[in-house]
Amino acid sequence: MNRLYFSTVNVIVLLFAYLSYAGDSSLPNPYVITYPFKSAVIHFAGKSEYGHDRTSKGTEVVYIKDDKMAKVIKMTIPGPNETTKNVETLRIFTPDYVYMIDLTEKTGIKRDNSKKYGKVAYNNLSKEEKKAFHKRMVRRKIISLDLLGLGKKIGTDTLLGRKCDIYQSGEELSPEKLSEALEVEGGEAPSYMKSWIWRTAKIPLKIITEGLGGSNELIATKIEENVKIPDSRFTVPSDIRVTYDKEKSEFAKQEALVRFELYKTGKPMVVKMKLKREEIKPKVDSKASESNQKSQENQK
Repeated sequence: MNRLYFSTVNVIVLLFAYLSYAGDSSLPNPYVITYPFKSAVIHFAGKSEYGHDRTSKGTEVVYIKDDKMAKVIKMTIPGPNETTKNVETLRIFTPDYVYMIDLTEKTGIKRDNSKKYGKVAYNNLSKEEKKAFHKRMVRRKIISLDLLGLGKKIGTDTLLGRKCDIYQSGEELSPEKLSEALEVEGGEAPSYMKSWIWRTAKIPLKIITEGLGGSNELIATKIEENVKIPDSRFTVPSDIRVTYDKEKSEFAKQEALVRFELYKTGKPMVVKMKLKREEIKPKVDSKASESNQKSQENQK
């Protein structure tokens, strides 16, 4: 159950991380965050359906100010015997770090924000290399380095007074197609996603996803622009125990540099990562060990 919840949140989280162009209008740094407002608070309502008519509902509030973003996600998840569980998470994005916090368990993980490596690497490119970088992004129809896999643009719409471009990836799954997919052993699981992206802010205002595991829907219900947001909204609460994840930080860094190299040269970069091997030895009871040693000596 928890794994399904976090999978749903990760999909939402991955689609909510966003970038837009800044600096030189002709050759902007795609790793620099800019917005069409000084600050904003966006409210969302979400729903996930899966399993045997099981439904999770929740809300998400996104706070944006300068180059920082925070998201508070509250979900009610069905448990065994018609019980429910309330889960609340907090995610904070700063230029240097990303924090993933479980407000229910009072624990969190901190990792490096990989965008800082891409930002520096891009600034070191020549003007011609920057031109080639952007051409490759356009060729791949990438509107933001953190909004990948949107698919094909199929139209436009207006949500809450904001003009949105609509993107679709995959085909909408009918009951017949789902049934066929379940019958194919070892086949690729079909998936479908439709996204309404706020054009000037590069923010998804509505997302619908479908797959063999179920469906998810997230839609903006209210947008407040240029409002006062305290700096404390972007800091980790004092009662949270945060652990720095070195392995996830390194993986995020290498992944960002691989993608950077792809857009710089058009060729993917092969990265080798060394992982430390940890030998776990079973604990041996000292008395049992001593008794066993004496038994072996008596047998000699």
